[in-house]
Amino acid sequence: MDFCFFLIGFQEFNSPLKDVGNIACYCGHCHNQSAFAVRTINCITIFFIPIIPFYYSKRLKCNICGTTGSLDSQAIDRLKNGQPVAIG
Repeated sequence: MDFCFFLIGFQEFNSPLKDVGNIACYCGHCHNQSAFAVRTINCITIFFIPIIPFYYSKRLKCNICGTTGSLDSQAIDRLKNGQPVAIG
């Protein structure tokens, strides 16, 4: 009897948004200035190797508590102008 299995999962990859700079923003969950703009890519993985990306988004992510919030075009424009935004 032969057994074959694949370890399939999902993983999120984050990288800083290059066009908005490195502006610390307010996190409404932990009340710190520790949220930064990131580009998020969610991928399907096989044996922990990313195979198929299926979702792209731009978010604010807190480095302390991990809370995330989505970024709309107005928030991105404010970040490009050097004005911080907040995670709700």
